[in-house]
Amino acid sequence: MAKETPGKKAAKPRAKATRKAPVKKAAVPKKKEMNDYSGPFNPSLTFDDFSKEFLLKLMHVWQYGWLHMTEAWYNAVKQRYGVDTANECETQAWETIGERVNPRFAKVANIELNTVLDSLKCLQLPLDNTTGGLFPAEAKIINPNHVIWTIPRCRSLEFFEAREPERIHHVCHINEKKIIERYLVNRKIKVTPLKLPPRKSPDEIACQWEFTLE
Repeated sequence: MAKETPGKKAAKPRAKATRKAPVKKAAVPKKKEMNDYSGPFNPSLTFDDFSKEFLLKLMHVWQYGWLHMTEAWYNAVKQRYGVDTANECETQAWETIGERVNPRFAKVANIELNTVLDSLKCLQLPLDNTTGGLFPAEAKIINPNHVIWTIPRCRSLEFFEAREPERIHHVCHINEKKIIERYLVNRKIKVTPLKLPPRKSPDEIACQWEFTLE
């Protein structure tokens, strides 16, 4: 048996360090997203409460409302003051919308607008966009600053062909170029129409444009 050295106390065995178990944070329950609004009224409702699928459906209704609103005010002006005044007001309204609103899409989406391709992003984001089924577009990219832009199908043109063919010239030949120039935001981009209605057959494309930036 080991003896203690005179004048020295026997060393006490060290206690083993005990590790504290990590404290688990209580899991925050994921908020259930709503696929419709069939439940009770929610006075604190936000868009975050809805699912992506429902928001997409809602966006399509917004698009429908947007286009019908433009048609409704045009007809109201035409009934009171005639076609010429309605056409002038329509052109001015669309130019104003493009100048005031589309730069906000570029800002919120962090688009730098250095090339034609950058500006084409701004055509994909408004309510009357080229992303959904209203005005689907095809881009032939020759280089980042030279693009042929084709609209195979245009719901507005189809409406005019069926009900108001007299509006095609003003909307497609006068309005559209000015609208596109402002929707692209970068006013240095040259917009040239390559093909415009009227068309001989619904199988033809609706219109085609060339965008260049030097």
